[in-house]
Amino acid sequence: MLKIIGIFFILFFSFLSPSLGQIKWPNGQLLPSFSAPAQVQDLITLRQNSPYTSAEMYLFASLKGIVNKTKPRIFSYEGDAFGEGPHTWLQSLGLKWSEPIDKWDLIKKYRSEISGLIVYDPAQTHTVNLATVLAKSKNALIASPLLLAKLTSPPYNLPVLLDLQGKYNSKLEVYQSLYNEYWPHLDHRLLIGLNPNAHKAALREYAVALGVGVIWLDPKIADESELLNKFLSSMSPGSSFMGWWPQEGPGVERASKYGVATIASDWCSNLTVHSGTSRIVNIKPIPPKPELKNKIYVAFILSDGDNLQFTEHLMRKLWNNPDRGAVPMGWTVSPAMLDAMPGALNYYWQTSTINDNLISGPSGYGYTYPNTWSDENLLKQFVSKTEDYNNRAGLRVITIWNTIVGGINPNVGKVYASQAKSLLGVTAQNTGGGLTIYNNSLPGMALTCNYCTNEQAMKNHIASASAGWNRTSPRFLIIQAQPWTNISPTSFKNVANSLNDDYIIVRPDHLFSLFGKKMAW
Repeated sequence: MLKIIGIFFILFFSFLSPSLGQIKWPNGQLLPSFSAPAQVQDLITLRQNSPYTSAEMYLFASLKGIVNKTKPRIFSYEGDAFGEGPHTWLQSLGLKWSEPIDKWDLIKKYRSEISGLIVYDPAQTHTVNLATVLAKSKNALIASPLLLAKLTSPPYNLPVLLDLQGKYNSKLEVYQSLYNEYWPHLDHRLLIGLNPNAHKAALREYAVALGVGVIWLDPKIADESELLNKFLSSMSPGSSFMGWWPQEGPGVERASKYGVATIASDWCSNLTVHSGTSRIVNIKPIPPKPELKNKIYVAFILSDGDNLQFTEHLMRKLWNNPDRGAVPMGWTVSPAMLDAMPGALNYYWQTSTINDNLISGPSGYGYTYPNTWSDENLLKQFVSKTEDYNNRAGLRVITIWNTIVGGINPNVGKVYASQAKSLLGVTAQNTGGGLTIYNNSLPGMALTCNYCTNEQAMKNHIASASAGWNRTSPRFLIIQAQPWTNISPTSFKNVANSLNDDYIIVRPDHLFSLFGKKMAW
């Protein structure tokens, strides 16, 4: 009898253990939540400047994924000129760190959590993505043949669990095998795109921890396009594509046709840690808007916040700019930060000034071309989910993209108006296209400049859009600039200082609120 009871308790606790202290992904939540990160993180630095370093990056990305899936304990820095610094987020999130003299010591430290190795084939580098998919279920590290002698010897003594060398003759064979043999058993709420020749670490740690599908298929190549369609068409309604595409436009458009939004994130490096931070986001109220006068109102927006790697890296660096707060501006962020980076979103809110306006990047909780969605009911679900996430993230404006230059179809605008009633307004990419009111309630304003790259371009677009203004009514302009060519809060301050008293710089949410007041006339 005692033996039977003992077996019962073993089975009972083995059934419970996967849900204890591990990843949680409730229905209705866009992305999973990890356990709270350890207060002291093992901090390692990863670089990519030689073949041997590349092998180590695959290895340590998988180590992070295997270790952090139960409790995030390893944090890495992989930054370049756009990076925020190795200790910045650890300090901002209130975490401490310890830096091992040799990062290989972490394999010894966590050896009891590692079952062995999956060896990828350097002749078919896309086997790295297959190894990434399988690593979680096998508790395995992704290993290059170059490192096998070291990893299988003392003090590591790691056995080879699966050797992918010589098993595939082409990239397409790898992903066809993934689709046929493994995809049916994976979670179809998420698919990740990673280039194994470029994304050696970065988001790979997150992919390993989740054990979801990882591909790199080009919609412009016939055979790859056909297989990509099979993956996308079998995904769950409201699912997401993370990472990135071989080319932006064709990839985002293809996913949009299947009702799948792209959450750009390929160069995120610590989402396993960020996803475990507190989900409490303390939103600040919108400050009082200025009085409406017969002036030219200009709102500045910094683009690319839909990309989680931007909010993790370059935006965090720009946030330290001494001129932040000098003039009103909109910072685009992703509503998906509520799941993927809640602590970071809360940090931005808590350190924001009254001139920092957080708004939603394109085109809601994920980057998508809403005009391309063929199923209106799926689009309504997307906008409704965006509304839910925006409300909890405190975002009242969305920058909607339909390619880099596209406007918003009237029927799409009506969907946003009907399903996202808390919105103050949306922007559109058809530069100079003016104002449209959707459903008699939602202002949609085409940008004055949809992707300005420097201060002079911003000044030129403002001057051009101001031509003919007669001072008898207000005029509204929105300048969107991209951050990858040294645009910063200082840039907006300089442009603002170049304007005369005819102009008033306002936050994007204030600009749309002033629209509403003008419409009431």
